[in-house]
Amino acid sequence: MTVEQEGQEETWRNRYRGGFFLAPMVRIGTLPMRLLSLQYGADLVWSPETIDKSIIGSERQVNHQTGVISYMKEGKEVFTTHADERDKVVFQLGSADPETALLAARTVERDVAGFDLNCGCPKRFSIQGGMGAALMSDPDRLCGILTKLVQNVSVPVSCKIRIFEDEEKTLALVRRIAETGVSALTVHCRTKDMRPREKALWDRLNSVVNGVPDHLPVILNGDVFAYVDVERAKEITGATSVMTARGAAANPSIFRPDGTIDTIETVVEYVRMAVRTRNPFHNTKYALLQMYPDTRSQKYVDIRSTKTYEAMCGCLGLQQFYQDEWAQDTGSGDVGTNQLNGADTRQGPKKRCADDAEEPLTADNEPDVEAPPKRVKE
Repeated sequence: MTVEQEGQEETWRNRYRGGFFLAPMVRIGTLPMRLLSLQYGADLVWSPETIDKSIIGSERQVNHQTGVISYMKEGKEVFTTHADERDKVVFQLGSADPETALLAARTVERDVAGFDLNCGCPKRFSIQGGMGAALMSDPDRLCGILTKLVQNVSVPVSCKIRIFEDEEKTLALVRRIAETGVSALTVHCRTKDMRPREKALWDRLNSVVNGVPDHLPVILNGDVFAYVDVERAKEITGATSVMTARGAAANPSIFRPDGTIDTIETVVEYVRMAVRTRNPFHNTKYALLQMYPDTRSQKYVDIRSTKTYEAMCGCLGLQQFYQDEWAQDTGSGDVGTNQLNGADTRQGPKKRCADDAEEPLTADNEPDVEAPPKRVKE
């Protein structure tokens, strides 16, 4: 390895040091949540998992008005991003094959800051396909995918695993992962069979940190619900950085060093961001109802019954903002569009997994927007 290559790898590893990151979350971790998390102080943001075959063959389209970059396939969005997150977004990939993983990575490589291989999803869809947590039991395949990516893409590569019940088995795996040349390792401090309501096993991470080379950043995931948890987690475990899923799903201002702001304010800011980026309405509504704090209030009931952005913005006192934004699209006061009327143009496998998410984040299909979605429970 040349001195220049060593310097590049060190620069990449530094991106993962001393940070507080947004974890990958199905449906909730889409573009508005990522941009808002960055606005509140997140150092890096992970995209929801995208299965390799879903992104291969997609067409890159740029909306020059909004700045949104969309990867489209069969008329549907597979992945959306924005120049504002170009140096901060880590694309999480679901794969069971090195060559297919590389084809998928090359498809979006120009628009992301890194790739992360999902090796922790315990759902049957992933495991049956040889992806997610199944890779932990097939280290040759897991390391083969990582090696292929590390050697052939121009951005850093990381992976996200869970722990085994057997500590030595965990250590053997992370040592092999470290040998692939990855720039960081995220450990969700639960076993494959543990549910989110069960306390994360932070005490198991210290041996992982001590078991890999000193230069490799290790990121803790699991039970981080407030900014004060960040330093506490690092002190207890020796982790380089910390990642949160459910904490951000409840209130993305969790990334503010000065503490969270009122959830209602973050709800309003989230909707502003969603409208500005023309995020599919159904997706926005799902994430919004996860955040809204008072599920018994009339406001919550009103938002739950909305079917368009116009109605949603009306509930939140954003009527003029809505009119101004959508008038830019039409050049008039007519703001009717497919997304406005609730069409969801996202694409991808019907079953996907959020590695650090509660059951509501891993449901097989988009929730019925007329029914209240299940709340994320801590």
